[in-house]
Amino acid sequence: MQNKLFYVLIVVLSVGLTNVSAQETVIKPTPKLINGGLINGKAVSLPKPEYPASAQAVRASGTVNVQVTIDEQGNIISASAVSGHPLLRQAAEQAARQAIFKPTLLSGQPVKVSGVIVYNFVPSKPVEEDAPIWAFGMFLSFLQVTDSALINELGDEKELSSVLADMANDIPAELSAEKPVFDKLAKAVGNERRALAGELLGAIKNRFGNDEKWQIEIGEHLGAVMSELIKQKKNIAGGAAAVNEVILKTNLLKISDSLLSAPPETSPELIKKFKNVANFADSPKLNSPETLNNLLNTIEPLFGTFSDE
Repeated sequence: MQNKLFYVLIVVLSVGLTNVSAQETVIKPTPKLINGGLINGKAVSLPKPEYPASAQAVRASGTVNVQVTIDEQGNIISASAVSGHPLLRQAAEQAARQAIFKPTLLSGQPVKVSGVIVYNFVPSKPVEEDAPIWAFGMFLSFLQVTDSALINELGDEKELSSVLADMANDIPAELSAEKPVFDKLAKAVGNERRALAGELLGAIKNRFGNDEKWQIEIGEHLGAVMSELIKQKKNIAGGAAAVNEVILKTNLLKISDSLLSAPPETSPELIKKFKNVANFADSPKLNSPETLNNLLNTIEPLFGTFSDE
């Protein structure tokens, strides 16, 4: 999980001195930095940010404000997100750095400009499915079976709490009754977090009908698989957190079983991706490093939330 919560904006002002005679020195005016306020409408080119797959998986949305500094030629020289969902900030910064503005003149001289670019992220329906319901199952299952030591190896507890808090604010209407539990989950740690994740997972499975429940079940099993794979990938404590081949194989087989309940109108491409994952249950050396890496590489494109960093 990437940490993009703290940003620093540095502006360097320089003073130029020019000798025009032995008796006289002229001091050039200090280059100005003027505040342009909201500058979206002043851009010559304002590329749209990409919508991160990890953000779509938890339905992250809303505005992100990016504080930028524009040089005398109209190019962005710094961009720092100062508000917005943590999973959307990096994408907004990357888009802001590609923006181009007309040079700003003050008394006929080009000057630097500071301002704010506002991006509004509106989640759209994924091409392959009506809603990423399985992502809820996967994430809650992962929290349920993963201990604090592994969470700390993966990233920052504060970052995770922030993501969970935003998830509690952005839950779908079907889960509004479970919002108090989501709120508790955002503040919980250790065994309490694991228990609450399990409680929510059960509530979600009961809330949705059969047309959606198969996705939740697949997500549940994916979460258990990911927990085992990350143990191998991070090599916790020199291998102390060994991969459990029985857990891996059992959950892969359960993914295959859950696919039998998929409605006929389900996207064939989505079914194919899940089958590619489930087929690893037949691997003769499931717990070999090569097979585990291949399994992880097969899962990663499905939800795009893990990286090699």
